[in-house]
Amino acid sequence: MKKYIFIGLVLVLFASLILVGCGGTQSTGKKVVLRENVIHPATDYMAKYTQTMANRFNAKFADKYEITVHPGGALLGMGEALDGVRTGAVEISQYPPGVFSNTDVRFTSAELPFLYNNIEGNIAACDKLLPLYSKFMEEKFNQKALALWTATSLDLISTKPVRTLEDWKGLQVMAINPPTAAVITTFGGSAVTMDFMEAYSAMSKGVVDAGMYATTQMVEYNLDEVAKYVVPVYMVPTFIVVAINLDTWKSLPKDVQDSLLEEHQQMAHDLNALYEVLVTTNPDTLASRGCDIYYLPKAERDRWHQAMQPWVSEQMAKMGDFGKDIQKVADDINAQYPYIGYIDK
Repeated sequence: MKKYIFIGLVLVLFASLILVGCGGTQSTGKKVVLRENVIHPATDYMAKYTQTMANRFNAKFADKYEITVHPGGALLGMGEALDGVRTGAVEISQYPPGVFSNTDVRFTSAELPFLYNNIEGNIAACDKLLPLYSKFMEEKFNQKALALWTATSLDLISTKPVRTLEDWKGLQVMAINPPTAAVITTFGGSAVTMDFMEAYSAMSKGVVDAGMYATTQMVEYNLDEVAKYVVPVYMVPTFIVVAINLDTWKSLPKDVQDSLLEEHQQMAHDLNALYEVLVTTNPDTLASRGCDIYYLPKAERDRWHQAMQPWVSEQMAKMGDFGKDIQKVADDINAQYPYIGYIDK
């Protein structure tokens, strides 16, 4: 009899290990724990808003389901996030899709230079793009996109003044993904591949002359201490996606699925509203810290835009019908939100 009890326990343990290995939900007792990996540090707005979102979700489901938040890439680094969610190494993760442009060209659409004119257009695109992204991510990467929000635009912060296209020549600039590398090399600079968290050290040591970052990151990470020239031109619009492993998603009851979507999309809308304000106020904050803020005249911005257009068109063509869908979204939105933000500065 003891022999059969022992065999039964072994089979139960083996079955549990298989479920975890296949990307199912992890449980502690009766509670199902959904770990959400956040690549940004705990001090970042995204990490703070994610915790607030998790608190709302957890209050709804008490001891049955819980989102635990892991900031600073504690579970997965930025470059590991896509595959980590695909395999079920983590249930949920946030990441910038543009980082994975070399994995699937469709991700390039998340950071195409000058695709949107301003923060208003960037935000308006989020809800329209979400179903497009989720469709191919479910089909190819075994994950569902829960929400999409803007991380504003990657603009230039430099140790040297940049006023015209010609000023890029010879500039050593940090490239955090393929789209930023394309901008730098197209404009005549040298792209130096580094992780985005290395900016402060790299510029302070003179390893690079400049970096491309959102003005919010410039403020939060004190990049003004090592570089004083900022060009907030809305150069590379960006997005952050939060995705859940598809096997995990399918294992959840509908009310839990509905709440995950509702809470993450509410968080996305809250972050969009915050960033819309910050994009307006960040340049003044940086100026108060001693930075030189240079708003490109429209004619000069048009030169930069036109210089990048062949590369953008090439990427769109590689995406096929998906690229056409992205371009239509951008065209419709840009007609509604023309580039006026910097003309009068």
